[in-house]
Amino acid sequence: MELDARRLDEQGLDEQERCLDELLTALGLAWDEPADPRVEALAARQPLYPQYHRVGHKRQVVFRTLEAGPRQLVLDHYPAVLRAVAADHDPNSPRWLVAVLAGAVGPRRARRDLDAAGASAAALRWALPD
Repeated sequence: MELDARRLDEQGLDEQERCLDELLTALGLAWDEPADPRVEALAARQPLYPQYHRVGHKRQVVFRTLEAGPRQLVLDHYPAVLRAVAADHDPNSPRWLVAVLAGAVGPRRARRDLDAAGASAAALRWALPD
């Protein structure tokens, strides 16, 4: 697996992680990063990979919590979820958090709000597929 450092860097990992950390804190969730020898091996070839991997896991923790909770939980954290999605430039990963937004307010409003927040075309695609 060859990793493109420029592509990882362009995904705005620092901003994504900051937004996800904000959500983890607001939701009262702890993040514990387990040691993973595969991640350590990939880090030797791509120094940004550990952060990329960590961001993906944090996104899943937030997603699972919001998806399992009541609609009001998403509404209570709606602006922070919008910021997290807008900070995510990966073409596929926004679908998880976009799904909880669309489930809480409907796909049209989610798309409008994501567009206003500056979300990528990929995130908008997940909000209201053609």
